[in-house]
Amino acid sequence: MWSRDRAALFWTFFLPLVIMVIFGLLNFGELGKVDVGIVDQAQNEASARLVAKLTAVESLRITAGSEPAEQAALSDGQRDLVIILPEGFGDSQEPATVRALYHGSRTGESQVGLSILQSGIDAMNFAITGAERVVTLESRAVAARDLGYIDFLMPGVIGMAIMQLGLFSVAFSFVTMKREGVLRRLLATPLNPATLLVAQVITRLIVVVAQTIILAAVAVFLFGAEFAGNFFAVLLAAGLGGAVFLALGFAVSGWARTEQQAAPLANIVSLPMMFLSGVFFSRDVLPDILQTVTDYLPLTYLVEAIRGMTVQGDSIFTQWPNFLGLAVWLVVAFVIANRTFRWE
Repeated sequence: MWSRDRAALFWTFFLPLVIMVIFGLLNFGELGKVDVGIVDQAQNEASARLVAKLTAVESLRITAGSEPAEQAALSDGQRDLVIILPEGFGDSQEPATVRALYHGSRTGESQVGLSILQSGIDAMNFAITGAERVVTLESRAVAARDLGYIDFLMPGVIGMAIMQLGLFSVAFSFVTMKREGVLRRLLATPLNPATLLVAQVITRLIVVVAQTIILAAVAVFLFGAEFAGNFFAVLLAAGLGGAVFLALGFAVSGWARTEQQAAPLANIVSLPMMFLSGVFFSRDVLPDILQTVTDYLPLTYLVEAIRGMTVQGDSIFTQWPNFLGLAVWLVVAFVIANRTFRWE
């Protein structure tokens, strides 16, 4: 039944590929902020003022942490610049040197951050002595992974494709079969209803695996995306996410009587997640309340799990919170589908 639906096959594979190619070519990542990590060893009023001044700059995205953690983030390509404020920073009696480690392959972002930092230090020197440089800046390039927008985009598009397949293919196909009486006729045959459902699920999970392989191959070989993690772990996450959205698709098909009812309901479920779960753009740009809400969406768990494994090289055990979130959603979606699904 699935292989005979040529239109469904076409859109299942073609649309995610088109999105991957378009966003890969446009490279929206070039429009992002400068990621700056700050290590405040001084912990005094002067360092707090400088951190507050840098945080107020809209073009900078500030993260505070320990020196080992921020240097590791810089090496992994998650920071463009790491600023280390030494003990005694801002003391008018003792000179201090601020160290700045910047991404050697991202000179544009690094220079923006260094220029803003130098302006802040110059203003501090003027306030302290009027002219003498009590605080100096020492910068050094660091060899690091050069992650691009395509590295961020690939897990998002994979997750989106899995969601679309699970929701729309199941919802529309089962609603159509119910409306045309196909399911009623199948129940009159020796075919066990459980066999039909299991076949539908297995078929679509196979398509999920194929989708994931194709989209990852296009991102890696056509656009040069990096794949740092274990590919089989990514396929496991994709399969678990596929099961969640298949269950949600069965729930939609059980509630809707016609395709006209199924379409808006499936869109109500999918569209907010598509734009709020970090598919195309980072969730860091969202208001805090929206970030908190979207933390618990099934697509967020799926995309974050895949992104953690492909970009950061995380293992399944490192990503256990996201796998646990998907497992909880699978139980919830199964219960909803079990209560709403009808054969007629």
